[in-house]
Amino acid sequence: MPHTSFTLTSQQLDAFERRGVIRIDGLLSAERVRRTREYVERRLELLGYWRDGEWQLAEAPKPVWPDHGPKTSKVVGNNHPDVEALLDEPDLLAAIDALLGGRPFDRSIHKRPQVLFTLPNAGSWTFPSGWHCDGIRLTSNDCCGVQMFACLDLVAPRGGGTLLIAGSHRLFNVGRCVRAKAFNRWLARQPFFRELLAMAGSTAFADGRALPTGAIDGVDLEVIEVTGRPGDAYLLDLRTLHAGAPNASTRPRIMATHRFWRADRVQELAEAYGWVTSSR
Repeated sequence: MPHTSFTLTSQQLDAFERRGVIRIDGLLSAERVRRTREYVERRLELLGYWRDGEWQLAEAPKPVWPDHGPKTSKVVGNNHPDVEALLDEPDLLAAIDALLGGRPFDRSIHKRPQVLFTLPNAGSWTFPSGWHCDGIRLTSNDCCGVQMFACLDLVAPRGGGTLLIAGSHRLFNVGRCVRAKAFNRWLARQPFFRELLAMAGSTAFADGRALPTGAIDGVDLEVIEVTGRPGDAYLLDLRTLHAGAPNASTRPRIMATHRFWRADRVQELAEAYGWVTSSR
């Protein structure tokens, strides 16, 4: 691991254990973020979205939510040194190491981060649906890894940032492998989650008022929005529920995400997901 003096505080570690989400301002270095963002801008310049240091969106076709605009993997791509180098950030690696308790993360499942790009696609922000987890409930009840959402540009409130449900990683850990279908069936029976589903499409929170809070089985839950300045990052337990959201701002959302799977849980994950691993 690259040398760094960065450490997580006991309060941050406790918050991650309890809420499954922590935000760390400036976790990624300004220079690395700048280089990655400039690569994204050069790619978007080819489509006419960026020119002379400014966004050129007035005459571009405006997508309508849930359409995000051009498919990021095709028009931007992730196979570029400046995108890959985000994973070499010493402070990020130190934070992941602390959250995984010093256990190594797997580097073969996801070799590089994924760029997230969303054009303005809504005149008014609406509460989304599409709640899901990128991780799985394991028989061990352990955290299977950590996911990063990092801002590569300014992401303002109601500007397309992902919504997270803090505390949801603690739900339905029942000592057996629980796949998404079974977890979703269980969620659909919970009053607080039914309330969230009923809010889909609502403009009630478009004015920036506080997002919903509640509880399931005594676990406190809070919907939070990923926002921040370039370099700010959210680190979340991979069991955390989250959902994409509309971009009601005047500028695109540019972020990066990556899943740091626990290496010592890859075999258990492979069996749960039906992956083919190199050990087989």
